[in-house]
Amino acid sequence: MTRRLTSVPCAMLLVLEGGLHVTAAHAKTQPDTVPPQAQGPVHGKAEAGVKPHGASPAPAAQGKPATEHEDITVAGLRSGFLPHASQSATKTQTPLELTPQNITVITQERMKILNARSVSEAIRYSAGVSDYGSKDDPRGYFGTIRGFSPDIYLDGTRTPDASSSQSFSIEPWGLEAMDVLRGASSALYGSGQLGGIINAVSKRPTLQQQNEVNIQTGSYSRIQGAADVGGALNRDKTLLWRFNGLLRKSDTYAINIKNNEIYVAPSLRWRPDSKTDFTILASYEQLDAGSTAQFLPADGTVYASPYGYIARNFLSSDANFDVYSKRQVAIGYSFTRQLAPNWTITQNMRYAHLDLDYRFVTTSALAANQRTISRTALLQTANYNNVTLDTRSNLKLTTGPVHHELLFGVDFRSDFMANRRGQTKASTLDLYNPVYTAITWPKAGTYSNTNETETDTGLYLQEQAEWKHIYLTLSGRGDFTQSLTVNNLTRGSTPQSNNAFTGRVGLLYASSIGLNPYVAYATSFQPQVGQTYDNTPYVPTTGKQIEAGVKYRPVKEMPGLENFMLTADFFNLVENNVLTSDPNHTAFDIQTGQQRTRGFEFEGIGRLPGRIDFIASYTYQDPRITRTTEVAQLGQRPVAVPSHMASLFLKRDFRFGQNWSAGVGGGLRYTGNTAGALPETFTVPSQLVGDLVAHLDYRKTRVQFNGTNITDQKYVSVCTRSVACAYAPGRAMFVTISQRW
Repeated sequence: MTRRLTSVPCAMLLVLEGGLHVTAAHAKTQPDTVPPQAQGPVHGKAEAGVKPHGASPAPAAQGKPATEHEDITVAGLRSGFLPHASQSATKTQTPLELTPQNITVITQERMKILNARSVSEAIRYSAGVSDYGSKDDPRGYFGTIRGFSPDIYLDGTRTPDASSSQSFSIEPWGLEAMDVLRGASSALYGSGQLGGIINAVSKRPTLQQQNEVNIQTGSYSRIQGAADVGGALNRDKTLLWRFNGLLRKSDTYAINIKNNEIYVAPSLRWRPDSKTDFTILASYEQLDAGSTAQFLPADGTVYASPYGYIARNFLSSDANFDVYSKRQVAIGYSFTRQLAPNWTITQNMRYAHLDLDYRFVTTSALAANQRTISRTALLQTANYNNVTLDTRSNLKLTTGPVHHELLFGVDFRSDFMANRRGQTKASTLDLYNPVYTAITWPKAGTYSNTNETETDTGLYLQEQAEWKHIYLTLSGRGDFTQSLTVNNLTRGSTPQSNNAFTGRVGLLYASSIGLNPYVAYATSFQPQVGQTYDNTPYVPTTGKQIEAGVKYRPVKEMPGLENFMLTADFFNLVENNVLTSDPNHTAFDIQTGQQRTRGFEFEGIGRLPGRIDFIASYTYQDPRITRTTEVAQLGQRPVAVPSHMASLFLKRDFRFGQNWSAGVGGGLRYTGNTAGALPETFTVPSQLVGDLVAHLDYRKTRVQFNGTNITDQKYVSVCTRSVACAYAPGRAMFVTISQRW
């Protein structure tokens, strides 16, 4: 078997008359000033002594020596939905409107307003992203970006197994932001999927700490408490601390399936001077849950059977057998040293470990009577260790009229996974009159028993050049990967060694009116650790992408429209050696050959006249299997990838006197139909779902209501084959009471 396919209260941000748009003219000196690389991706402020790529003019261009600089920090509040910049796309502090790539930064304020309880819920309303119905699935994120499963990163380095049950959990409460990068990013990040990456950014200690505690209750008997506190440990304020914690007891929409969690994330930051920043980041998560992915046949979910429709909360597994228990721990650091005003060294490191105990009963077939399913009991344990180390140097210089920002880095990643799986036939189950009988436990490690090791060392170089409003980005990386898969059942081993060069070139023109067209070409590379059912080693996937688009962000403040950005782009992606499910051995994958996706994306984020904050997106994509040995699949859509998606979210805040304020908002999310099986023998219908949010604030106390699928639409979120369909959750409502100080 193998793997497959900050906290500033929103009310204080949004109710200010006319909004707040941060510019250099409003800059103030702040004590909490460090090189931006120390904090990972920067969202919303320019740091002292560091000129964002594209900011003009450089000191040398103004007749000053190149070594001179001004310590200026942009200090102010930004729109709750739209930040200023992100480091994820270029690993430098480049404004979003000057980045030749489609990127969405999901701020912490946005996650709070949407009550994001998972990665799936956090990325709602983003263009090009499907989330498989936003199921509250504790196993991880199962969705696509531009038709391909994304890789998940934390603070710029890869986490284990983004799209499998061994995934490293990302808790939104512990995040400052989440960046969605669309398209190939291998030129900086190394081996990875072609469709894009999701980079989560951890909360870190800061002098502007906004302490908060909250309690939440609502659907599924949910009780959750959370805290985010921090401050200075010494008088000089060179030593800062922060603690994020969450405790949850909750059911799910599936009968007898829990979603209980303990999460703690302490961090410590040392800033002995303005040029040095060292932060220790740690986290521990204990998840005691079950699988909400209750696999059901299309006959009775997508369309009616002779007996009607199966209940939405039907349990196809078994309450006395089903367990998803995961313990994960991570510890690492981020270190930055500013060697000169234009030269910075950064190093990020993390060690992560997780243990998994997973038991589940899955549907294997539907009987001829159309009401009885055959089932298979699965027992899986996994032990995962992951080490990442990224060291990079950032140098800024000027040669004549051209401003340069040079980046050189060395990236190392090591993964080890011990995977044990047993399975056996389970009792059949009547879909319309279920009688659950005891499940015979499979013998551990008898179906598959493997140890997998993988290392990836990468050297990367990037040049960002600016000349007369033209911005050129050139990135290149060489990867050297090795892996070894040991089959403990057969005593066989499969060594693999793959090297590759990937690159990116992007060109953007920054017009005087803020309308910035761009074009980019990038390639991707990803070794596939493991082998097929007949022990054939996987070959790497390789991909290429062409993207052309335009970004618009006003260059001047306009009443009511002082902080918004629009992005539109066309893209074409082609990936070779794609892994898909083996129809004859569902626990394994095969490589079907080639898959491509082409399409169009639009996204708008910011503020409309009347102080209405908005998120809008539309996606058209045409994913196709263009080369395969399965003749019936040629030209087909991959399962679960919609061709059309659209969303709109609006929110308006009101002020009542000095101490009281309130806000109300709502949104609609449309997902087009998807292929339910390969070949496409049936189609999963499209979906339109509504969300609501409302909050009331008294000073720093807030009561917030969130509702999802507010009209309680009953629909199937995804099917991957005729007996693997899953309902989306029904209406869910939550109330959160929070106190800040």
